[in-house]
Amino acid sequence: MKTHNTKYGQITLYKNDCFIGKTFDNGKYWDEDTLIRVRPYIDPNRNILEIGGHCGTSSIPYAGFINRDKRVYVYEPQKNMYQLLVHNIEQNKLQDKIIPHNLGVFCYHGIGFMSNWDLVNGSMVSKRYHEEIALDCNFGGIGLGRDGELVMFTTIDKMNLPDIGYIHCDAQGSENFIFSKAIDTITRHRPVILYENNELYERFSYDDVCRSYPEYGANSRFNIADFCMEKLNYSKVIRRFNGGQDDLLIP
Repeated sequence: MKTHNTKYGQITLYKNDCFIGKTFDNGKYWDEDTLIRVRPYIDPNRNILEIGGHCGTSSIPYAGFINRDKRVYVYEPQKNMYQLLVHNIEQNKLQDKIIPHNLGVFCYHGIGFMSNWDLVNGSMVSKRYHEEIALDCNFGGIGLGRDGELVMFTTIDKMNLPDIGYIHCDAQGSENFIFSKAIDTITRHRPVILYENNELYERFSYDDVCRSYPEYGANSRFNIADFCMEKLNYSKVIRRFNGGQDDLLIP
């Protein structure tokens, strides 16, 4: 493990985290420019839902973006990443602000699996945590699959969370599936939504989830932007927000 002292707090990562970790090794904060640019769209008087929390690199700044009585609810399916998330929450004394859940978010409630492969490096994730710790892995880029870690799934609507004003969904290709079971929540709360759109940009993660869960083909085709713009009369969708793979939906 390696701990970095940053302007947002202490961030501990696996030493062989080749993607997010290298950003911190170079003295920068992971995706800080996106966090800065999205902050004006976040209502400090409402709660935040983050899906795909990794080790907390977004959760920890988000805790400072909202008022003292508001919460960040964060979901991370990988057990090792979840434990690291909890560690980072605790070492920054944010237990009262950030509420972590070791659950995957998908289009059904029940048992599922992660992929066991880092698609960027072609490496086996389970080995890179303990056996091959000198070799690189993109731990934050692991999507859902059929051959990896067993996880429990839930849906956004099953969470029944209070007053969600902002959703950040970075789920490595599962976004369409996830939002297909978030209609009630989004209709009720009308949150700002920042989500990775892997159906449009760098499809390999999305295609891999589709191959792993072909029985949910209808969910894979759910388009959250069309739903929000056409059904809920959202005001705007900003494609490639901050020039990346994320789209931003604004009520």
